[in-house]
Amino acid sequence: MTLLRGHLYWAKMPGDKRRPVVVLSPNVRNELAHDVIVAPLTTTLRSSVTHVRLRVKEGGARATSVVACERITTLEKDILHPVPLGGSLSAERMSEIARAVLRSIGVPID
Repeated sequence: MTLLRGHLYWAKMPGDKRRPVVVLSPNVRNELAHDVIVAPLTTTLRSSVTHVRLRVKEGGARATSVVACERITTLEKDILHPVPLGGSLSAERMSEIARAVLRSIGVPID
């Protein structure tokens, strides 16, 4: 199963309910590894430099959500539903997410 970077998928998060995640790892890694790097979405809309807001239907999001970039993790591929929720997030949105991930690990970003 190949999961695609920039797409949203349903996942069973450890100790959590089923929630959408965005795949962050590159496609070549996703093809070869048994896990993927993801960031979960939440509908708790708090403003933070480590959150990136998604509009309803963006990437298949069912509600206005934020990508919680401070919660990046790896998940085994078999706990993600293999069908994406929608199309890929835009390159601009993925760039915002990358900057938020860097901020979450303390890399200074403008």
